[in-house]
Amino acid sequence: MNERIVTIAMRVLEEHHGFARTKDFITAGISPYYIKKLEFNGEIERVKQGVYRQAAQNNEPLNEMVEVSKLVPKGVICLLTALSYYELTTYNPWEYHIAIHRSSKKPKLPDYPPIKIFYLADAPFNIGIDEVTVDGSAIKIYDREKTICDMVRYREKIGIDLMKEGLRNYLQSPYKNISRLVSYADNLRIRTVLQKYLEVMI
Repeated sequence: MNERIVTIAMRVLEEHHGFARTKDFITAGISPYYIKKLEFNGEIERVKQGVYRQAAQNNEPLNEMVEVSKLVPKGVICLLTALSYYELTTYNPWEYHIAIHRSSKKPKLPDYPPIKIFYLADAPFNIGIDEVTVDGSAIKIYDREKTICDMVRYREKIGIDLMKEGLRNYLQSPYKNISRLVSYADNLRIRTVLQKYLEVMI
């Protein structure tokens, strides 16, 4: 494989935050023939039609949540992405939900993976931030209680059925902390709404 082509391809990926489209490679002077060859040789891998990323090293799949966290370094994984991470929903989110402080500059996002940004004020942003390790990388994510509170707050946008499923699964989880959940709800001024749903489910 032509080393110059590989170098150009890696530069294109870097310029496009780790993901590049076919037309990005072609604009940089890499023909469709070489794009196919780069994929065949394991230099790049296709994530969907017309979108590529650098191939995983050591044959280990790259975790998209790690990549998303790197794309939005000041962000915190939230809502459906967090709910899915904690296995509190059977729904498989088609986009990644990340919260950033409302004073932060809007991050430049690639075409893929799909990311939805939620801008939060001081208390909603700072409460419940946790850190987990995924594939050796530290990722900021809201804990279970803050995730449930966010699902209640955004129930109209996210879907009431998904909120109810998350709350039901949370209540059945051995990791639940009801006192923390209620404390968060107080701080976020959603305790009345949360209690309404809790009374139905408990």
